[in-house]
Amino acid sequence: MSLEKLKFNFFNRQFRKTKPKNIYKYKDNYFISKLFNERHKKKFLILQTQIGRGGAKWLIDILNTIESITAFGERNAKEESFYRYCRSHNIYKFDEKFLNLIKSEIISDWETSYISLISSPYFSHGIDFLDKELSPKKIIILLPSAKRLISSLKNKGWYINDLEIDIGKFQDLPKSFIKKENHFYGRMINFENFNSEFYRLTQVGKISLFISTTLQKIYNQVKNLDKKKILIFRLDEADQNYDYCKNFIKKLDLNLKISEKEFLKLKKRTSGSHENKEIIFNDLENDECRNYLKIFNYYENKFLNEFDSRHS
Repeated sequence: MSLEKLKFNFFNRQFRKTKPKNIYKYKDNYFISKLFNERHKKKFLILQTQIGRGGAKWLIDILNTIESITAFGERNAKEESFYRYCRSHNIYKFDEKFLNLIKSEIISDWETSYISLISSPYFSHGIDFLDKELSPKKIIILLPSAKRLISSLKNKGWYINDLEIDIGKFQDLPKSFIKKENHFYGRMINFENFNSEFYRLTQVGKISLFISTTLQKIYNQVKNLDKKKILIFRLDEADQNYDYCKNFIKKLDLNLKISEKEFLKLKKRTSGSHENKEIIFNDLENDECRNYLKIFNYYENKFLNEFDSRHS
């Protein structure tokens, strides 16, 4: 393993150690819901979602420099990935259990902070349900470019192996989760009309299909929500851009007080250059990208034009 990867893994482990403690995780549902409803009137909630690889950990690190907020992402990745998998199949039996888990995280944050930010790419399917049940003050959509997404997901190894599963047929949760299963449920969603095409695609084609249909899914869920509550965080513009991030954070009614020098140091904990190394596509991969990225580009423009996406 390269020195760069070793350093990244070290900083990533340090980042995971800052995960907030869920002190209410094992309380009963009635207690959790009652406490949530009581505190919701006086506190502030932000939900955040994305396709993936959108700078969530970096933004969370930035936000956690502000005293009044507790922010973290993928707090319960196994359950979150299964929630997305269920929702992609229009299966709702996990909703109540999952909702109470998220509420327990929120009220734990509110124990010490005025603002709780709960972030997960797995909210991409079901963000409308969470909005209805949790009534956040703001919803942040992280939106990197397609090129950045494809490179990052390929470098991370998405769909590198053939997967033997009928993605059009729901399969219930196994008795125990392991890391492989977590990745399985996070990546193997129901692509609906595109299910039959999935297995014929290259790795790059599968990734292009995933990012395009997931962005479409997020848009269709939020398009009818109050536009004033939705903020778009454009990673390609925000990347090491102090003014952009400062202006973005102002729209959350917060102030970024760290200096630009301190700000520029934060990224090394949450991003490695090996994740974003340039990829050269062959002719078939280029054809598949062009085919599915028509969908991505269409919804990317709708997000940028219809919601608050300019923070410079």
